[in-house]
Amino acid sequence: MLMTPLALLVLLAPQEGRPVDLTPVMAELRGLRQQVTLLEQAVRQRDAALGDVRTQMQALGSELAEVKERSVPPPSSAFMGGPPLASDAVGVAKAVVFAPRLEGDNVRRRDLVKVRVRRVEPGGFRPVGEVELGQEGTVDLPLDQNGALYVADWSTGDGQTFTLVLRDGASLQEAATVKVRPEQAEGHFLFVGYRLR
Repeated sequence: MLMTPLALLVLLAPQEGRPVDLTPVMAELRGLRQQVTLLEQAVRQRDAALGDVRTQMQALGSELAEVKERSVPPPSSAFMGGPPLASDAVGVAKAVVFAPRLEGDNVRRRDLVKVRVRRVEPGGFRPVGEVELGQEGTVDLPLDQNGALYVADWSTGDGQTFTLVLRDGASLQEAATVKVRPEQAEGHFLFVGYRLR
């Protein structure tokens, strides 16, 4: 508790016939000086810590500016901006395909459709497997890895027009379609595939 100067004068004023004992007052003043000294040290330490934080933040800001200046945008490629456009011979799945299945139009008689599945890797293509789409009308495509980009190359000797459909085996939703025409004996499906098991 801080004593006001007036209270100190009252305490220090000589009283009738008794000597003044200043020991408690002096002890109180020493205690107050020690508290003030400790508070001043705490304020200096806090100011030093804030100065360190400011310096570190400025250094971090300059490093971040250097990183931004050095960063190079990724090379743009046709597939980086999204899948390529589909065509008459190429069916492109716009969404991930789970347990991919190929279906052929069973309304008309058609020849055998051979399908070769390859996985796209940074260095090229890796063969995964081959299947045949017969008169039963549907065949599951083999996958060797989840979340990979696959190319399903199909070929047929058929001279008729029919439709090949790549379906999601989990939802049976159509993922991509190709119209097979008499003058077109081969084509491709591009998709990102996942196995269900």
